Amino acid sequence: MSYASVGMSSCTKDCKYDVFLSFRGEDTCKTFVSHLYDALHRKGIHVFKDDERLETGKSISDELLKAIEQSRIAIVIFSKSYASSTWCLKELAHIIKCRNELDQNVIPIFYDVSPSDVRLQNPPFAEAFSQHGEEFKDDAEKIKNWKDAFVIAGKIAGHDLKSYKDEADCIKKLIDDIFHKSLQGILHFPENLVGMKSQIEEVISLLDLESNDVCFIGIWGMGGIGKTEIASFLHQRLRHQFEADCFLGDVGTLYQKNGLTWLEQVVISKLLREKMTLTSKHEGMDIIKSMLHRKKVLFILDNVNHQEQLECLVGRAEWFGSGSRVILTARDKHLLISHIGDNVYEVQLLPENEALELFSRHAFREKSPKKGFMELSRQVVEYAGGLPLALKVLGSSFYKRDKEQWRDKIDRLKKIPHNDILGKLRISFDGLDKEEKRMFLDIACLYNHESRDYVERVFKSCGIHLIGIDYLVEKTLLSFDRYPRILMHNMITKMGENVAREEYANNRIWLPEEVRDLFAGKMKVEKVESMRTSEYQYFKDEVFKKMQSLQVLKIDKKYGLVNHSTITYLPSSLRWIDWENYRSSSLPENFEPLDLVGLSLVAGSLVKLWPISKKLSNLKYLDLSDNLGLTKTPNFGDIPNLETLILKWCKYLEEVHPSLGHCRMLTILHLKGCGKLKQLPKFVSMESLETLNLGECTSLEKFPKICGDMQSLSKLYVGSPWIRSLPLSLCGLSYLNLKDCIDLECIPNTIQNLESLWISGCNTIATLPNSLFESKKLEKLVIAHCSRLAELPISLGAHKKLLRLDLLGCENLKKLPNSIQMESLVDLHILNCPKLDTFSEINGDMYSLSELSLQSTRITELPSSIGNLSALKLLSLVGCEHLASLPKSLCNLNNLQWLHLRGCNILENLPENIGDLQELEELDARETAISQLPLSTTKLGKLNTLKFSHKHSSSFVLHQVSGLSSLTRLHLSNCNILGGLPEDLGSLHSLEYLVVKGNNISCLPKSIKKLLCLKYLNVQFCKSLNELPRELPPNLELLYADYRLALKSIRDLLINCFKLNLILTSWCGHEKSRCGTISTNQVNVLKCVQHFLRACIQCHFHQRTYFCISFPEGRIPESFGYQFINQSRISINLNPSWYTDKFMGFSICCYSNGWKAGVEATLICISDPERKHSLKCDIDHHRLNSLAPSVIFFYIPFKTWWLASDNKLGKSPLDYCLFEVCTMSRRKAYWGVRLEYENKVRRWRRKHLAMQSSKLFEVPQKDNAMMTEIGFSVRRYCGAITQTSKPPGARSYATSNRSVPKEDLLREGLQLELMPKHVAIIPDGNRRWTKERGLSPEKGHEAGKKVLGDLCRYCSKWGVKVLSAYVFSTENWSRPKPAEVTFLMMSYFERLIEEFMRFGMKMSIIGDRSNLPNSLKEMLKLPVDSGNHKGQHRASFCGST
Repeated sequence: MSYASVGMSSCTKDCKYDVFLSFRGEDTCKTFVSHLYDALHRKGIHVFKDDERLETGKSISDELLKAIEQSRIAIVIFSKSYASSTWCLKELAHIIKCRNELDQNVIPIFYDVSPSDVRLQNPPFAEAFSQHGEEFKDDAEKIKNWKDAFVIAGKIAGHDLKSYKDEADCIKKLIDDIFHKSLQGILHFPENLVGMKSQIEEVISLLDLESNDVCFIGIWGMGGIGKTEIASFLHQRLRHQFEADCFLGDVGTLYQKNGLTWLEQVVISKLLREKMTLTSKHEGMDIIKSMLHRKKVLFILDNVNHQEQLECLVGRAEWFGSGSRVILTARDKHLLISHIGDNVYEVQLLPENEALELFSRHAFREKSPKKGFMELSRQVVEYAGGLPLALKVLGSSFYKRDKEQWRDKIDRLKKIPHNDILGKLRISFDGLDKEEKRMFLDIACLYNHESRDYVERVFKSCGIHLIGIDYLVEKTLLSFDRYPRILMHNMITKMGENVAREEYANNRIWLPEEVRDLFAGKMKVEKVESMRTSEYQYFKDEVFKKMQSLQVLKIDKKYGLVNHSTITYLPSSLRWIDWENYRSSSLPENFEPLDLVGLSLVAGSLVKLWPISKKLSNLKYLDLSDNLGLTKTPNFGDIPNLETLILKWCKYLEEVHPSLGHCRMLTILHLKGCGKLKQLPKFVSMESLETLNLGECTSLEKFPKICGDMQSLSKLYVGSPWIRSLPLSLCGLSYLNLKDCIDLECIPNTIQNLESLWISGCNTIATLPNSLFESKKLEKLVIAHCSRLAELPISLGAHKKLLRLDLLGCENLKKLPNSIQMESLVDLHILNCPKLDTFSEINGDMYSLSELSLQSTRITELPSSIGNLSALKLLSLVGCEHLASLPKSLCNLNNLQWLHLRGCNILENLPENIGDLQELEELDARETAISQLPLSTTKLGKLNTLKFSHKHSSSFVLHQVSGLSSLTRLHLSNCNILGGLPEDLGSLHSLEYLVVKGNNISCLPKSIKKLLCLKYLNVQFCKSLNELPRELPPNLELLYADYRLALKSIRDLLINCFKLNLILTSWCGHEKSRCGTISTNQVNVLKCVQHFLRACIQCHFHQRTYFCISFPEGRIPESFGYQFINQSRISINLNPSWYTDKFMGFSICCYSNGWKAGVEATLICISDPERKHSLKCDIDHHRLNSLAPSVIFFYIPFKTWWLASDNKLGKSPLDYCLFEVCTMSRRKAYWGVRLEYENKVRRWRRKHLAMQSSKLFEVPQKDNAMMTEIGFSVRRYCGAITQTSKPPGARSYATSNRSVPKEDLLREGLQLELMPKHVAIIPDGNRRWTKERGLSPEKGHEAGKKVLGDLCRYCSKWGVKVLSAYVFSTENWSRPKPAEVTFLMMSYFERLIEEFMRFGMKMSIIGDRSNLPNSLKEMLKLPVDSGNHKGQHRASFCGST
């Protein structure tokens, strides 16, 4: 993809702005211009707009003329009064001049005039020019220039508003024109990205932005080479193309500092706009992949340095929606390749010419060196080695230096090794003065990534002038993010740390090992000025006593560290103490805080500040938040200069000293969450207070009395259910937040300057004062859960500046203003107001409104004026159960993209002309009564999501869908579709998700195989659907189907759908046994697994990394030999010879009472205790999430796993002898694990056929139906799977001698009266069983004969008359050890004879006995000849000798 497609290319001149807007302020500023500016800004176009437009003077400013010259495009908005402004005329004349001389692109907009009016100066322009002629009669040339400019502008092809439906339509077309035509190749390209343009173009080609697939790319290179700059630029230029975006910078540092869970919370906040607290990294993974898989996102992680960051934050492609792009930057190329493959771009060093330009921009603030400095500049560039960071830093250090200083610095550069980048960066540090060096080193060692406000407070406490911070920014040694936090490049940070250690040893302590050495007496302590650590368990009083220079002490909380020692001494030289989790009840009594400026003891055990009163004359900042032992505050009379007091979440604080009301210097008072606080002292002299937070002070009985002037108070938070009124003197408030003030009756009408008002849970407030809206300053109004609020003031409907209005959960709200004309309103959300039955008429211009939600209201219809909301993008009517119809004017909403009608139960029709909504992308009409789509629906060329379902059994007609070319999701559940799905379904070439569950369809259209993009298909609960097509879409990844369909189609699915890796089955009432009870689900699970494994042999299954089948009920089949109960992680010691050339893979069955995420399987090498060479397989399918009990079958083909792993380092499979499995959510589950071998799978097939045949004895037909079922039930009770050395937590299947009660049989779905008369078995696998466990063959035969004996016993109890066992064949004679054959024949029959005699069973032998040993022949005569038969049971043993 080229630069043009994202709006980037080279330009012949440097331009500061992309677009300059020229307009007459009083005509268009508040409407058209503001909307145009907002649209341009959202597209990432850099716009100059003179917001003031005072035009009080006659002369236009030089800055404005310069802005015109520095703009690539000038947009001139001609309105009727444009020519009456000499200011506008001067702008226009200069714009035309720039067009002629600088090739500036000019786009005229004819707002309420025609192009000919401008070209010919027709009225009203004629009158304006006539007046100017009188005023400037002595300067005819000026008037002529203005008229000529009008003539030229009138001839330029532009946009005439009259030819568009409305302003919004004009703006849209204008933006499209600008962005895709005029601005192609001329969008603002930052000067700091010199030399990066071609590299960015290559990265964009890797992104393949035209593709709808999810794409991961890596950007790799050394530190300082420009990875972050490239990624940041791409973020800014591409973000508008995605539903959500996130740029997370310096991930490695944030990971080390805050941990992975914190990073996940940040990602969720940025991409999902939700703040949540996570308890584990696995919870974060689950949320990210489950909530983003349908979103098209741009996700950039900068400077990753650990595999765990990639696994937990970006995972795999299926985590994200179609078209998503994930960009990763790192210094470790292998890290990127191991996660995303070869799609990695290596950032190149700059060539000489571009390196020289970048250096010059910082050394001279020009594109090239000044005269006489070319050769010197080339020498510096050579030593910088083309590294952008070094070029910037060195360039800034040479700025405004003379040649002598240049030569001196270059001589020093020559002494630094060529590859010593840090040494080169050191040059910039040497150019700082003493105070700037101190600030730089403090930030590098102690305060990187801290907020600017915090760092400035610390510096001020130490007497450092803050102007140095801006100077460091100018020198490119640090920068700020948007919060703003200080950001210092990690290479510059490393350089600073090296300097601090080498030349300022012991001044700053921040490394854990240094802290340990310091308090162990191995370092000099006298010079220590600043210390930051979390290793406070090493602190000793005697060391602190020697630190007489210590000014800053910052202790970070260390989780899991418990330190019971008490600090009894702190140096009196301290100016700033920030100690999180301070464990003492007070500060040391002998600490004299004469110089202390800032004190923060958050989340500690503080009971009181000091044991005795202390004078704190210099203290300005005090934060004692979250100290649960604090019950009363100190005397603030001892703190006369206090500016900030934070006591939030001191839950047991009961008493505030009266002196608080006399803190004249206090600007911030934060008491949120002080739940025991009942009263505050009088505010007597608090004229400086700006912010007062009383949120969640649930015991506060009344608002503090204000005695003096508090005009500075601008922000107020109140959260007490006892406060009944607010003071009238709060007239200066701009922000007011009232939460759960249950008894508050009203808001004072003296509050007239609010910009934001948030009211929640104030159940006594019945109305709002008109004064709130008369000031015209209010921009945000949120009212939630105010149960008495019945109506809103009429004046609200005409408010001109309101941007956001939310009415949530106001259960008695019945009426809105009859009409609304809020021209600035952007978002209007009315949710869960069940008595609101009418929506306001739309009057006048509301061109800004983009979102309108009227969810769960009693509205029966929408006004026809709804069609006037020309900028509306989202209309949500979810849960409007009384809405009967939609107005035809709805189809005038030309910009509508999302229409949500879910739960509008009685809505029967959509407007016939719905096809006019050309921008519509999503239509959700689930749970409605709509019976068919209007014919015009096929005109919705941009529709990508269409959803319908019925709550009741009404029918639905779907004629054709061929016109919906952009459709990616089609949801038609429980619709009772008449005539089935249309045959033109195959024309939906973009379709990815198809849901038709619960319908009466009997077949899927043949054309479904043409849906090459289809990934998701749901046909569950379609009772008339008897089979799936042999040819399903080849790229299908996920199938929801009933068990019978999945079982029948498993082979075709595996062979034809190469990407299919998950089948979720459902029981649909078809799996009933003829006994009238539900058959054992284990039989169904096992049967499906056997079908699946046989199909794996017949297809190229190794192309998949895993496969899952989900069953909604059931138990783990007994054939899974390793079984575990209630474990989140299991371990299995594999047999030393577990791997053979017939080994297929690992089967895992997992049963959980509610399923979440997936499993993590690991093969571990016994000689690798650190698990560096472990093979890991993560099956983290988010669609497996379920609250209901379910059994999940996972299959991991070993060949795929082995070939995909790149850390084996010459090892063979048999070097791995430990297999571990765990749930990703750490949820406990029941497990079954089995190793699959091709020859074993084939034997299963033979057994299955043998068990369903009756060659030995004739069996009544009614018994055959239970043959398989009784077989598996016998195995359950008799212990056919016996474990002699089971791993911890495994279930034991050792044989029990207890009788099996009838209720046990019933619990297994067995009934005595329906038991078969004859059961035939083939005992097999004794040798394999022993081989897997490293035992002798005799041990296996011992276990086998025990099982045979148990079978006889249970058959006797269950009423089975005949038991036939095929126990010996001619191939047994070929056993390698003759003794084994003798043991086999003698031991089996010896045990069996004993069992038969005990239970009175008659034994018969079928087969040739002639080759048997004589001793065995004699033994076999005994049971046959015995006459002591107590019962009617018979055992037959078959053999071919």
